Amino acid sequence: MKRVERSFPLPHFIINKNFKIESLSDEAVEMFGEINNLLNVMDEGSLTKIEKWVTPDVHKLSVEVAIKPSDEAQNPITCDMHVKWKNDLYAEVLIIPKDEQLSKVTTTMDQLRSRLNDTNFQLLEEKEKLEDAILHGNRLSAPFIRLTEETALIPLFGHITADKMYTVEEPLLQATQNGDTERVLFDFTAVGQIDEDGAQLLKNLMTSLCYMGSQVIITGVRPEQVKRIQRIHFSSEITFINSLHQALKKYCND
Repeated sequence: MKRVERSFPLPHFIINKNFKIESLSDEAVEMFGEINNLLNVMDEGSLTKIEKWVTPDVHKLSVEVAIKPSDEAQNPITCDMHVKWKNDLYAEVLIIPKDEQLSKVTTTMDQLRSRLNDTNFQLLEEKEKLEDAILHGNRLSAPFIRLTEETALIPLFGHITADKMYTVEEPLLQATQNGDTERVLFDFTAVGQIDEDGAQLLKNLMTSLCYMGSQVIITGVRPEQVKRIQRIHFSSEITFINSLHQALKKYCND
């Protein structure tokens, strides 16, 4: 391919309106190698800009572009591209790489972006660990304990929340069905606050147990919880006993 004779030590091309390279300088060969089309050295993000503005209709143009690096592991090289059309067929193109300081800033930004991605991944991992821990804690807050062949105990721990009820509902119903349990004791002794949504889901759980043929008994309701329990409007089939001790004495003494 014909060489461009220029005194300045910068990549210089003569292209046609289809971006085919008619001639290029030694500096262009050194930087890009033997190429046939100017678009081949452009980073993907700059192609649309070049195709739109580098036309004979725009006689002179200076535009910032990103050049593909020679090494795939490197980042694109930011350059100023100056275009001047000699006529409707051919244009001169001069490419000037940005100064080293800008390159350092770009490298620093890429490093920060990489660190941010790593941090986001670590935060995601910690979030997943926390969610797993909460899920495990919710499961432990309503264990299914078989006392006799006919009777099971579900002691409730902590606040009654929707998340907690969603977590324990299915395993509790499954355990009751698998064991053909006739009687289920729900003990409120260790219950804290009772959220409205959690209370509704707890009511649904107990109603489902009644439909399955199990007798549901609630024990250990504290005086400060009575009004909240009354507002839930449990089924009339559910029995209330003051304390777990009384319930165990009634149902578990041989």
